This record gives sequence, C-alpha cells and structure tokens, in this order.
Amino acid sequence: METLYTPEEVRIALKVKMPTIRSWIHQQRLPVVRAGRSVRIRESVLIKIIEEGLDAVTQKNDIT
Repeated sequence: METLYTPEEVRIALKVKMPTIRSWIHQQRLPVVRAGRSVRIRESVLIKIIEEGLDAVTQKNDIT
C-alpha cells in the first residue's frame, strides 16, 4: 500500500505556504485522495512533483 501524506506534510516537503497547497487542490492541479473530509496526497504524486514539477501531475492524468 502506498504512503499517503497530509497537505501539511506536502507543504513542508515542497517548501510552500498552506494557501498554495489549498489552491492547487481547489484548482485540481494537485491530485488527492479524499476520505470523507480528509484529504491525502499519494507518495508517487509527491515524488513526481519534486522530480518533474507541478505541471507533471494534474487531475487529468490517471495516477494509480
């Protein structure tokens, strides 16, 4: 099973502010897993953003 990170953990890893993370989620630029009100980001998505940048991942890409 893949590790899931909170938006706060992703914010720290990417060194951006929390409103930026929220904006990316709202704009569907950052793919998330939702469980009720909880939002989590897959480890594979985080790694891809770190290696290739935010444009490498979008909701339109099928990341499983």
